[in-house]
Amino acid sequence: MLENVPLFAPLSPQDRTKLEVGMVTLNFAKGSVLVSQGETPNNLLYLTLSGKLKVVMANEEGREILLAVLQEGDSFGELSLFDEEPRSATVIAVEDCKVALLPRAYFFDCLRNNPDIAIELLKTVIKRMRNTTEQVSSLALLDVYGRLAKTLSDMAEIQPDGSMMTGHLTHQELSTRVGASREMVTRILNDLKRGGYIAVTKHRIELKKTLPMRW
Repeated sequence: MLENVPLFAPLSPQDRTKLEVGMVTLNFAKGSVLVSQGETPNNLLYLTLSGKLKVVMANEEGREILLAVLQEGDSFGELSLFDEEPRSATVIAVEDCKVALLPRAYFFDCLRNNPDIAIELLKTVIKRMRNTTEQVSSLALLDVYGRLAKTLSDMAEIQPDGSMMTGHLTHQELSTRVGASREMVTRILNDLKRGGYIAVTKHRIELKKTLPMRW
């Protein structure tokens, strides 16, 4: 079960089996809230075994910004295991998913016996900090179009036929990612389509040519 979780890659199959004994596996339906921003931590490490989740942060008015998308092999809840502070973000199932819950005592025992796990954990936390810093910088320094263009460029991946295509994206998901209204995002996307810069097929966006510097 843990062989697809990068965090535990340094462990031997025997050590992974020992950890799995202390885990509980749960299924969550699309739309389920697994962790809520501001709640008291429950001393559990969450491991995504299948499906997709989103990590969002909201202000007092309820406006959300997307911090990360978690897929198979990703973990979350690590920070609260150490500082026991309230949850800093909300985690929601984007689709039906299976998640393993590992109690803090088991995880800390694993860290003490396998220092390489601590290194992998540190890499994960640093990567997320870098992503968050980049998002904050984008929100502060770029306008809505600039944030949207950067997001599309970052998400697009080269396909077997040579095209550049994002994964499945709705206008609402894009608006949450860039911190703007769905109406504004839709307006910009429509302009880019008319200009021949993008094409949209089944909620996937293809970058036909380099996006303009400004909108």
